Amino acid sequence: MKSSFSDVKSRGEQFSVKIETKITLEQSPEHNPYLVEKQFIHGYDHLDLLENCNFADVIYLLLRGELPSKDQSILFNKLAIALINPGVRHPAAQASIIAGVGKSDTVNILPISLGVYGGTFDGAGEIEATIRLFRKYAKKPAIEAKEEALQEKIPSITQHYGDADTYANTLIEKLLPYAKDGKIFSWLYQLQSLIYNENIGITKTSICAAILADLGFQPRQGASVMQLFAAPGLLAHGLEYSNKPLTSMVFEPDEAYTIEKLKNE
Repeated sequence: MKSSFSDVKSRGEQFSVKIETKITLEQSPEHNPYLVEKQFIHGYDHLDLLENCNFADVIYLLLRGELPSKDQSILFNKLAIALINPGVRHPAAQASIIAGVGKSDTVNILPISLGVYGGTFDGAGEIEATIRLFRKYAKKPAIEAKEEALQEKIPSITQHYGDADTYANTLIEKLLPYAKDGKIFSWLYQLQSLIYNENIGITKTSICAAILADLGFQPRQGASVMQLFAAPGLLAHGLEYSNKPLTSMVFEPDEAYTIEKLKNE
């Protein structure tokens, strides 16, 4: 029998003979080319970064190719703290709790919860589209986007459990002193002021998108950065429940169900 693949030919593409990156330079000792003796991240000695930088600054360096200025560093760190704990109501936190109390291997708790956090409900799933559209809308006065926002035609401008997200509104106020010079954040703040009393408003996703856009992050980077910021809080909830019995989960009592017998029983 002749294989259906017998006539398949190579496309003749030339693949790279090694991994090339602008991010990392590694220098090996003379006796073993597989070991690392010195490492540089975008030209900065890793050990110097260890001594002189905080965690968020090095994340910024890895993704942007340069260390942040003082103001950029403060804003990036404040955003990270603002998003660090999605809260127990969030489906991603509940997924983390279920993984923990279900005695999943603890190395799986974070990936499980981050997968859920990658969704579009108050999570990272809409952030790429949000950054792209915010860049476009911020070129015009916020009032011109009001009607589209009220009709929920702008990603991450929506209702939250039937109302405007009150905590997102609190966060944008707290972040304002650090982000007010950002063009897109200022536009979002103005839009929020126009629509909040209409029972609709911003979400944490839209706040994250606006600040990352002002800091120069690319749309495709946004979702992963937001997941990274939320990871500690999601992990904490799962680990907390990993030491609890299954009965610590909420479960509806028998009285909450109506069980009817079938006619042939």
